[in-house]
Amino acid sequence: MKTPLGLQQYFTLKSAQHHQLLDEESEHANRIIIKEIEIDSKMCQKQVQLMIDNTPVYFPHQPYEVQKAYMESVIQALNMKQNALLESPTGTGKTLSLLCASLAWLKKNRQDQQSSDQPKNIKIIYSSRTHAQLKQVAMELKKTIYKPNVSMLGSRDQYCIRGEFSMLKGTLLNQSCRKSVKANQCQFYKKEHLIVMAQSYSTLVSSLEEARQFGLKNKLCPYYFERQRLDSADLILLPYNYLLEKDFQDVVQIENSILIFDEAHNVQSTAEDGSSFFITLNNIVEAEKDLEKWIDELESVAAFYDQLKTKLNAAKVSSEMKEFKSIMITIKVFAQYLESFKTNQQFISSDKEEKYLILDGRKISAMIFQYTQDKENTFKLWQENSLTNYAKGVNKTNFSKYLIHCSTLIDVMGELSQIPGYHFESWVKFMKNVYDLITVEEEREKQQLSISSLQNEFNQYKLSFVLDQSNQLSIHMWCLEPSLAFSRLYNKSIHSILLTSGTLSPMPSWSCELRIPFDVQLANEHIIDLDKNLRIFQHKTYDFSYNQRDNEEYICGFGVTLLSLCQTIPNGILVIFSSYSLMFKFRSKWTQNKLIPRLSELKVCLWEPQQSNQMQNVFDTYKEKSKKGAIMFAVHRGKVAEGIDFSDELCRAIFLVGVPYPPKKDNHLLEKMNYLDRIYNDLEFNHQQRIKSSEWYTQQAIRATNQAMGRVIRHINDYGIVYLCDKRFEQKEIRQGLSKWAQPAIQPWINDDDVIKQTKEFFNRTASNKEQERIEKKPFLEQEVKKRKLQFFGLQNKTEFEKLKEDTYERMRSLGEQQKQEESINQQNDQINPQPQTKSQSNSNSKIQSEFFSCQNSNFSNLDHSHIQQTELKKNIDDDNQSSKIEQQKKKLCIKLKNKK
Repeated sequence: MKTPLGLQQYFTLKSAQHHQLLDEESEHANRIIIKEIEIDSKMCQKQVQLMIDNTPVYFPHQPYEVQKAYMESVIQALNMKQNALLESPTGTGKTLSLLCASLAWLKKNRQDQQSSDQPKNIKIIYSSRTHAQLKQVAMELKKTIYKPNVSMLGSRDQYCIRGEFSMLKGTLLNQSCRKSVKANQCQFYKKEHLIVMAQSYSTLVSSLEEARQFGLKNKLCPYYFERQRLDSADLILLPYNYLLEKDFQDVVQIENSILIFDEAHNVQSTAEDGSSFFITLNNIVEAEKDLEKWIDELESVAAFYDQLKTKLNAAKVSSEMKEFKSIMITIKVFAQYLESFKTNQQFISSDKEEKYLILDGRKISAMIFQYTQDKENTFKLWQENSLTNYAKGVNKTNFSKYLIHCSTLIDVMGELSQIPGYHFESWVKFMKNVYDLITVEEEREKQQLSISSLQNEFNQYKLSFVLDQSNQLSIHMWCLEPSLAFSRLYNKSIHSILLTSGTLSPMPSWSCELRIPFDVQLANEHIIDLDKNLRIFQHKTYDFSYNQRDNEEYICGFGVTLLSLCQTIPNGILVIFSSYSLMFKFRSKWTQNKLIPRLSELKVCLWEPQQSNQMQNVFDTYKEKSKKGAIMFAVHRGKVAEGIDFSDELCRAIFLVGVPYPPKKDNHLLEKMNYLDRIYNDLEFNHQQRIKSSEWYTQQAIRATNQAMGRVIRHINDYGIVYLCDKRFEQKEIRQGLSKWAQPAIQPWINDDDVIKQTKEFFNRTASNKEQERIEKKPFLEQEVKKRKLQFFGLQNKTEFEKLKEDTYERMRSLGEQQKQEESINQQNDQINPQPQTKSQSNSNSKIQSEFFSCQNSNFSNLDHSHIQQTELKKNIDDDNQSSKIEQQKKKLCIKLKNKK
């Protein structure tokens, strides 16, 4: 079934939950004619050029072999219009490699398009997990020669710089912003100014914080500035949860784009979340109140109602007020049904102190059709003389008109009314998602396809009613199929999809879960020297599985071992538990036996909070204390284990306590595993790659383990030790799934004393090596400082520097020739009239000459061309009592150089 034309108005409504991207005001201008990707020609001279598959790629330095292999895989995938899985450990420069390779390919592609006159608007949409990670991408982009038109998408919550709106969030902020812009009351929104600035700064690369500062400085709205840059962008940066939500694809043109998912190890769960939706009973109750207030306002303000009628007539639906009163009744009746539903005896308790009732996803449509009608005519809506479209509830026949009425009302009252209607928006969005699933099912029926098939989208959902501790009810539609979000992308004629992370292994599962082919796959080695920089110890006895988590011998034994190792391990230590419950159990036991106070004597002990808004303060404290010694106790899949960079002294060792399997009693998890088993055993999927639920379950533990292990090595010179504190890590399916670069470093942990000894030797040797390097570098550095008798600063660009350098070398050559001529004449004179020259005179002249030429060469060879600072030009040549003609000429040259500056 095709979506009715009037419903297109709804597609541009913003999300009432989570975040807001772009809204219905978005003006999509015609795309700018394809132009070449700009480059910084001055930076080209400093960078290394590679030729990869006929594509010239500039890289900031001579790339490592792993970086070459990575860029080759990227360009291979783009040349062949294929999808790629690119795994490269943290610290191997994968982000820089990805940017250089993809932008180099895009530049060549644009040139080819121009010569062939094929107007294909290929662009790159680069996504990562968070804006914090995109900030790092922006920093890496600045290191390249490539200057594409850029846009970084964010919400008003993140971008708004208007002081009066600082306390507003979500839908309320969006409504206030739109009204302010429409009334021309925002000092930061001037359309003409935004257009000019967007054109002038089309290649500006900035993080969220920098964009806000740019907006304040130039008195423009960063949110609308990025929107204005969007249409002409060659490179769009955004978190990938935006990309995987349905609303995003109605706003940004993604056809023929290159989609990059960086830090993609969590992309499957994010894809499921992007297709899932929910609403609370409280939202529904308040939605009815929102609508009632809007109806009262429409009846009292004729101008509002006139605008509404105009839009309803254009959509060819009834404009009578009673239609909205009947919609209000459908919401009220459904809320009453849900209130009574709380007493359903089928609710089952869970570990989370919540009650669940889980049904097939298709049940939601039957519930809406049955329980939005006022069966008893309590509200007197369906007598013959007052019959409305919705007097007898929502059904298949009137559902599309129902949504047209609701979305048109939101469109009009969102602009005119001062009454916020975000609860009503939540209700309409929930209904729209249900309607979309119904239309897919109806289309299958028309094609005479089975509606009970797992190919039917409705059957890829589970309807879950959740009753929390405070007896509040919520309705969740859990999507169990991550490929649903990717199919929406893939069906848009995407050029290529590239997934990259330090932890994509095991690779085969990606095609199974996302149901798209990945013809290019890469699993890079690490750039570190494993023998020198890394140790991994695998314990042979510890078992912190669910059945053994109360084993006091293991808990106390590990605590004592940790205490001993803390005396040897320098700086910061991470102790990562498989769950919060296990961490709390250890903390409780160690508090009882006084172990935590003893640990605190050696290192400051900190615990990862469950509230994410408290994490920054804890991390700041850890960062401050780690140099002298600190321990962070945390859990897998949290910010510590996956979201924070613990380089160098922030993490010299990491202890993984327990294998991080997801909690098997979690209802959502159980439904997911049951769904995978149904797919695996369904003959309809025999032609597709599938994965057993048990394999999938193990893979979740493997990926979490690999992510945590990656905290210890963050760059080529980093070093540390990983302690695998559970014998289950030795199981074949887990051991084989661990990152390939780490597997050769694994050693058995049989005896604690032996591991403590090896730990001490490792850090002593590493510290000794670092100290030796420092000692070896010190004389060289001191010598360099002493050599710099002349310092050239204040030069504005490389051209001026090179010109001055050539001029100076020419003068030095001329001076040398003059000296030789004079020496020749002096020798002839000496032969005629020999006069003795003292040894001190000869040595003095030689010394001054040597110092001068050494001074010049040192400055020209060591001066950083790209960062020449502003200070005074100095001449510091030792005076000599015995002056000579050569010395005077040198002094004159230095003065001329100073004047030239």
